Amino acid sequence: MSAALFLAQHGVRSLAVEYHRGTAIHPRAAQATQRTMEVFRAVGLERLICDRSAEQFVPNGGVVAVETLAGGLTTEFIADLNHGIRDVSPCERVFLSQNALEPLLKQRAVELGAEFRFCTEVVAVKPDADGVTAQLRHRDSGEVTTVRAQYVIAADGAHSRMREQLGVGGRGRGTFSKSVTI
Repeated sequence: MSAALFLAQHGVRSLAVEYHRGTAIHPRAAQATQRTMEVFRAVGLERLICDRSAEQFVPNGGVVAVETLAGGLTTEFIADLNHGIRDVSPCERVFLSQNALEPLLKQRAVELGAEFRFCTEVVAVKPDADGVTAQLRHRDSGEVTTVRAQYVIAADGAHSRMREQLGVGGRGRGTFSKSVTI
């Protein structure tokens, strides 16, 4: 969604194809750094994101460990999320869950001219000298369509089917941790 948003900001037509039925439904990836907020500010989203963040989290909150959900602080990793940040950026860090952020990104991207197709999977991608042809399949109807573009951005995560289709290998350490967010 961010790629579609930033391309649209620059007047580049884009089509974002998303396997899921809509924007995120789970509250994951809940922090935006000051640099992220600076780029969101450039597309007119900073105030909306800060307001939505304040609905979910204590402004300038921190990251702590507790004995139980009822309390019992054991460790304070970050006491004030924005301590020292105001000296180096006009923007602050915010906590905002992905399920609250994505609708804002989508709405602004559409306002700027991006197109989205949800519940759709990329069946095949065939690059050639002039661009790329992609076959898309709607997951409910089974309807297959073909689109043509100059470029494709494969932003489908660590277990990317697109990367596999294009023969782009992956290497690295592997799983870093198994975490649960509450």
